[in-house]
Amino acid sequence: MSNSYPRNPVRQAVTIGFLVFGSVTGLAQAQFPNYFAPGGGDRAGTWESYVALGGTAPQGVSYQNVAGTGDNVDVSIDTFLRGGVGVGYNLNQFWNVNFELAVGAPDFKATGDGFSTQQDTVYIGSGKLNLDWNILPGNITPLVSAGVGFVTLTVDDPNGGVVCYPDYWWGYVCYEESQTEAAFTWNVAGGLRANFAHGIFVKAVAGVEWWLLSNTESVPYSIFGTLSVGMSFR
Repeated sequence: MSNSYPRNPVRQAVTIGFLVFGSVTGLAQAQFPNYFAPGGGDRAGTWESYVALGGTAPQGVSYQNVAGTGDNVDVSIDTFLRGGVGVGYNLNQFWNVNFELAVGAPDFKATGDGFSTQQDTVYIGSGKLNLDWNILPGNITPLVSAGVGFVTLTVDDPNGGVVCYPDYWWGYVCYEESQTEAAFTWNVAGGLRANFAHGIFVKAVAGVEWWLLSNTESVPYSIFGTLSVGMSFR
């Protein structure tokens, strides 16, 4: 003959509660990884390399007291295409740090008092270190980005000559003397990122970059848009 004991309703409720809580917690952990953790999410801990192509529309630049002559010169730079390469690292599902180098060669026009109008090509090289915030954890997400960098502007020196040097293969190589200005830059941008199979991703951003050039009336800026295509890897 079996003994029967009265059931404790409080004990049953506590047991059922622990079972339900454990099941929900396990399901949440299975479906919703901790994206903020250093290893959270499928992007976390991956490196990426990419190529970038975009357009830039610089604001006109007003130089003051050029070369100590007292002359003021207004420089307008044409909208131009620039291309480059970059490398990045995903700290977690949301944060990505990346470094990019780009080059372009737009035409420019310089005019001013006591200065004959000059039209030529300026060779622009730039580099920037940015931090991207991917707002959503999914494969398609809007993003915002900000960073710092540098820009170099190189033009042929109108007062310079031609420099030649002997070369073993070509005999003599000649080039025009040039002038280069380097400046600190900073930028902000926003855009969209999409991740596809096999680690392929596409990122499109548009933003503003400021150039801290010397002897200018104000801090000039440029509006840019860039399309990047790359590959993620561990």
